[in-house]
Amino acid sequence: MSETSSLDVESEEQSSFEVIQALRIRSQRLALRLQLTHREMETSAAAACCREATRTAQLTKVFMLRRPVEMAPGHSMPSAPAMAAPNPTPVSNRQALPNTGSIPMAIPMPMTLPYPLPLPPFHAVPMQMAPQLSASHSPQMQFLQNMQQGPSSRANVQINAPSSSQRKKSKKVLRDEVNALMEMVLKLSMVWSPDVNAYASQLIRQNGVLSQLEWMHPSDSLRAKVTQIPQAGLRQQRIDGGSEMGRQLINQQRPQEGQARLRRESELSSTSSSSAPQQNQTQENEQQGQGGRKRNHRKRDGSGKNPKQSLKTELVAMRAYINRIVQDYIGVDHPLPPELQFTGDFSDLEDHAQRLTAAGFGRIVEEEIRVNRKNNRQAFIQMSTDREGLERDGIVLLPVARRYAFEGDKVRAFVLNAGAQSNSKSGESAGGIIGGKPSISLADEEELSDETESQDSDADPDNVVVISSDNCPKAFVIAITKQTELRQIVGTISFTNPTKLCDDQLFYKFRPYDLRVPMVYVPQDSCAAHIGKKPNEVSGLLYLAHILETDCNGHCIAELIQPVGRVGNLEDELKAILFHNGLRDIKPFEQRFNDMYSEPAPPVSAADLRHRRDLRKKCVFTIDPLTARDLDDAVSIEQLGDNVFEVGVHISDVSHYLSEACELDEIVKERSTSIYLVNEVIHMLPQTMCMRCSLLPGEDKFAFSVFWKMNEQGVMLQDKPEFARTVINSCTQFAYEHAQKIIDNPGERFTEDDFPTIVNGFQPEDIAERVLLLHEMARSMRKARFDNGSLTINNAKLRFVLDPISGEPQCYEVEQQREANRMIEEFMLLANQAVARFIYDSFPEIAVLRNHPPPLTKSLKSLKEKLLALGLELDYSSSKALQESMVRLCREASDPVAMSACLSQLLMKPMARATYFCSEGKTEPADLWHYALSIPIYTHFTSPIRRYPDIMVHRLLAAALKYCPPPGRTPDELHALTKLANERKYNAKLAGDDSGNLYFKRYVKMKQSVYMTAVVMEIFQHMLNVVTLESGHVISINYKMQKVLVHTHNAPNFILIADRNQKHSPRKLQLLSVVPICLIMLENKLTGFLMLGDNMPNALKEQPGVSGGSRRNKQKQQQNHQEQQHQQQRQHQQMQRIFAMRQNSL
Repeated sequence: MSETSSLDVESEEQSSFEVIQALRIRSQRLALRLQLTHREMETSAAAACCREATRTAQLTKVFMLRRPVEMAPGHSMPSAPAMAAPNPTPVSNRQALPNTGSIPMAIPMPMTLPYPLPLPPFHAVPMQMAPQLSASHSPQMQFLQNMQQGPSSRANVQINAPSSSQRKKSKKVLRDEVNALMEMVLKLSMVWSPDVNAYASQLIRQNGVLSQLEWMHPSDSLRAKVTQIPQAGLRQQRIDGGSEMGRQLINQQRPQEGQARLRRESELSSTSSSSAPQQNQTQENEQQGQGGRKRNHRKRDGSGKNPKQSLKTELVAMRAYINRIVQDYIGVDHPLPPELQFTGDFSDLEDHAQRLTAAGFGRIVEEEIRVNRKNNRQAFIQMSTDREGLERDGIVLLPVARRYAFEGDKVRAFVLNAGAQSNSKSGESAGGIIGGKPSISLADEEELSDETESQDSDADPDNVVVISSDNCPKAFVIAITKQTELRQIVGTISFTNPTKLCDDQLFYKFRPYDLRVPMVYVPQDSCAAHIGKKPNEVSGLLYLAHILETDCNGHCIAELIQPVGRVGNLEDELKAILFHNGLRDIKPFEQRFNDMYSEPAPPVSAADLRHRRDLRKKCVFTIDPLTARDLDDAVSIEQLGDNVFEVGVHISDVSHYLSEACELDEIVKERSTSIYLVNEVIHMLPQTMCMRCSLLPGEDKFAFSVFWKMNEQGVMLQDKPEFARTVINSCTQFAYEHAQKIIDNPGERFTEDDFPTIVNGFQPEDIAERVLLLHEMARSMRKARFDNGSLTINNAKLRFVLDPISGEPQCYEVEQQREANRMIEEFMLLANQAVARFIYDSFPEIAVLRNHPPPLTKSLKSLKEKLLALGLELDYSSSKALQESMVRLCREASDPVAMSACLSQLLMKPMARATYFCSEGKTEPADLWHYALSIPIYTHFTSPIRRYPDIMVHRLLAAALKYCPPPGRTPDELHALTKLANERKYNAKLAGDDSGNLYFKRYVKMKQSVYMTAVVMEIFQHMLNVVTLESGHVISINYKMQKVLVHTHNAPNFILIADRNQKHSPRKLQLLSVVPICLIMLENKLTGFLMLGDNMPNALKEQPGVSGGSRRNKQKQQQNHQEQQHQQQRQHQQMQRIFAMRQNSL
């Protein structure tokens, strides 16, 4: 046992002796529990085998003879007579085993029989030592004597413990005694039945001391010593009493017991370590598993130092991973041919991949690699660009196996063929009871994890291979052919406790915001300049860093670029969000650009009206969110005849003020979009230009307008719409709430006090009449759109009310999509579709359009199978079928809100992102089709104040209407601009989402705890994901952190949760199950807890202020940690029986 183990040998001899005594007592308790458990098992078997029990009642004594117990190293003794067995047979009739360092003895050992056997009380079993043995001999002898003497004598062991004045034992002797005790327990576990063996393994894991010992593998140490003893001595058994038939039954059972022992030999050690190798693994994989144990061990010690690794360690991991995935592919029952076993180094990966390809196991591809956003050990390689195909992406399940490639790197990789992947999990590791924490707190050795499935940061290939839940073909990277240019990351750093890496250089840990990037290390020497600026601020700092290299062990080495701020400061956190999402280059406009439009707009001249249609006397008005500033769009409707109406959509003509390729245009095209955060809007245009273009009421504004002739049912009365540049003067600025008030009360007579100011001589009834007409048309248009196959997936969007002084969130509400919102949406969609067709017909090579590809069929198929297991049918053959399935499932569900929330989140994953593109070379209908809207062509035209692609579309529309020459940008330039627009739009969306999540976390921290109702959407082996019905947040529930007990044997199909105090029956959680949860902040992370009954509220009452607390505040809680662990062990044992009894009923 190494000196870095959890059982540290203290310098003071007295403390060491107390530790040994404590271990002895625990070993005695373990043996007692095993005996009692075996008795319970025999009693249970009596009910099923009562007839056999009646016929064999005379069999009352079964003993195992002459089991050798090893002496501690360094101790030896002359051969002595064996122990006397509790029967009339003389001691002299027994043959002593000639084995040095062993003491032959007769240990009473219960056998696993198909009929019950009465067992004597544990303390009453006679175990007599030879007279030559004294109390000063090995600890095994002292242990056996104590077990023989009973509780009173065992109590005297502590009383008669040597004082500090007596001779003290050396560290080596103490370690030898501990090893001897461990070896004895291993021997006992090999003798007893597999069920008792499994129970002993569970007790070892749950014991605070035993679970931290480095248990020896029976096949590594014990078998080597046992094989030196004559096998006849090992198999000698004595059966006193009973009939000849009973003896024959026992003799028939012996071979089965031997086979059971061989099968269980590796299972005991696997329970004492999270990465122990299985029986059929290679020696290299075993070395890796031992390394994993040492890493976990150092974490428990709290040293905070990573073990020194080498290139050899990474190579061993790579070899084990490759051989394992290939072995799983061909099947564990078929041996892996020697020529297909990878035993080379990294330079041999290409040759090995070629051999595997020649054998028909897979193929070599060169594609970009994608890293899981929540688990940087999972990476994916795209195998097909056909989104409607069923071929799954290749998955790489180890960072070294992807050669530490980053997101977006182009790699050359070998991918196995798609096929059944064997599950290498043992029954013990595949499921069990997790959770049951007495309080909502983190122990000293625990950390919260954001990973989706695997929680062990040092997991080996055995545990990692089974992470994939959808049977993606396994892969490994041969080489990185092209690295992505973006290597700058944002994260937190503390200039304290530097860490040594393999070259003994000191580094500070840099924790990235991006979970796709592993832990980053910054050289201590390079941080001197940053520490010198603020010597008093050394922890909790936000920095921007640049990754320089990845060393041979996968450590990302970086240098600091600039400080961002401090963790916890709201302004600095928002700044870090922009940096994290690639928006650090978004800076305020220079004052000269704001000065360009700071003066009031000049009046409309006669020259302006020569090319514009004057609509300033028409009833034109805007309807936007209540807090909107940028008013891009307005609507109008005029009756032309009997059931004939002219409907107009008017969009701000930003292109009139922003000429192509001017200095300001070059800046705006790089910004590409406005960024909407919770507390502010970062505008794409200068603020003064936004106000000049915004369609404010009572002001003359230039616009681009689209007109349709419709009847009252929204049916088009002409083939093509009309387009024109116009001048408008909006008569009022309505919010959605005002329009909804009119829709909800169609017969009410409104006054000026009900609405905002109305100008240009119009009255409230004029606006109300037009809103009702537009609403009726929009309803008919919306119905027709969905009848044609349109699909909509709505996700909740929060709106926060902020404190005017501190800026902190006070409350939030979910923005509702009401009829007024849908009314405006229908006319904006109609305008975008009309303009897209018009500019594509005019400029088929340079039109800027928007495409939405179909979803991933393979992901929809997987979702369909999950729902089908619950008796729910999902049809994804088309967008129309998918929309109808969603409506039907929600209508038929017992909880439509939960069904809608869960389906919306699950269907968002396979959906592709809509993108801008240049139409050059796009001639196939599929290239232009918009899947979600189910229309042949589409673009963005209606929001030029906040989207640059809309401005490009305006320029194309103006050129098509002969107002100006065609735009001067080439198709190649347009391809680059649309690609940039896609990146900026996506990054801005992520920044907005991160901003909302930041304010929600601060809201939870302010409230200390928030109770919500959630629906289960995904279940994994170590966690589950739920969607909150009140806010639409996806929350990860980590089983280890739960106060309730979680039984994961049937994950990912379902789990069982139960109260620790057994006040409530276990509850089954599966997909679509609705469960109450509690949200709190732990370690600056939003953490969810399952609730069963009233367990969570009571826990929170006991722990006020649990949110946002540091580990220093938990010292009082940790004082009772040992007592809580002991109580938790008993509850786990009780719950094991409860789950077993209820398994069949569920």
